[in-house]
Amino acid sequence: MRNYYVIFEDDEWKVKLEKGRVVSANHRTQSGAKREAERLARKNNRGFTVNAKDGYTRYSKGPDEV
Repeated sequence: MRNYYVIFEDDEWKVKLEKGRVVSANHRTQSGAKREAERLARKNNRGFTVNAKDGYTRYSKGPDEV
């Protein structure tokens, strides 16, 4: 199952489905995008990964940890 990713792109934080489309955009802060990713992950029984502005992975949570 595909996870959600919090990414920084085009000067804004976004939530993207793994190997898929952006599902939420226009977040001014990483924490706002993270909250949305966590909400979507919980609702859809998926995990999520938070990336740093530089692109590396900060941390991940699996579906059982959300």
